Amino acid sequence: MKSSLIKILLMVLPSVLWAQSKVIFPKTKHNFIVIAHRGFHIDAPENTIEALKKAIELGVDYVEVDVRSTLEGVPVVMHDANLERTTDGTGKVSTISTVDFQNLKIKDTAINPPTFSSFLMEASGKINLYLDIKDASPEKIISMLDKYQMRERVIIYCSASQVIEWKKLAPSIPVMTSPFPNLKSPTDFESFLLSFPASALDGNIRTYKPDVLNKLTEINVPVWLDVLGKDDNEQGWKMAIDLNINALQTDNPKALIDYLTKNNLRK
Repeated sequence: MKSSLIKILLMVLPSVLWAQSKVIFPKTKHNFIVIAHRGFHIDAPENTIEALKKAIELGVDYVEVDVRSTLEGVPVVMHDANLERTTDGTGKVSTISTVDFQNLKIKDTAINPPTFSSFLMEASGKINLYLDIKDASPEKIISMLDKYQMRERVIIYCSASQVIEWKKLAPSIPVMTSPFPNLKSPTDFESFLLSFPASALDGNIRTYKPDVLNKLTEINVPVWLDVLGKDDNEQGWKMAIDLNINALQTDNPKALIDYLTKNNLRK
């Protein structure tokens, strides 16, 4: 059984590599990519235009932003499905009208949560975006990216089940997903990518072993790690760098940039 699977992989992997060659990753100023998780939300509320502006000023390579949809299907920027944690509203994002969403206030501020359109308008020509698609129509997202000339400045993160749909609709846009937690060997990851042909994979420090990372490099699938929570410190960053990872998503982008600069890795 295992030998048969390996034979199949050898036959189809060239087509996977060809598909990867069509993808256009956004250009960055630095070889080591720093991704600000929900913007620079140490100095401003998460997923707001203010956090976006702070991240741009800081000089990160990407801002990660979460996208959901209102009652009318209008894409808006919000991490949680519910409004209570971050705003003065109640209920679900999906059941509030767009007008009412725009009139909400971020907790303890006078800041309104942004629509995706307003977020793109501010980001256009200034920063790359890492779009975490929580609940939004791919067709609407792509149309808005084109409107604001951002198609070549984004990477899409979605569930594995959505990868093929995104690849069909926008084959040049890189699509990232999370590997299933039961994957262990290089062959496991190759099989996963045949079913869900993502352009890149995410995960944390414990997701990948060196032999898996070597195989993913061989088939041109980069790994962008999340160093969040207990891993978001110099020890966690060093562990990722020692795995030859060169893209990290962090809640502490300024500290990570300072660390990379100090170690001559921010070039």
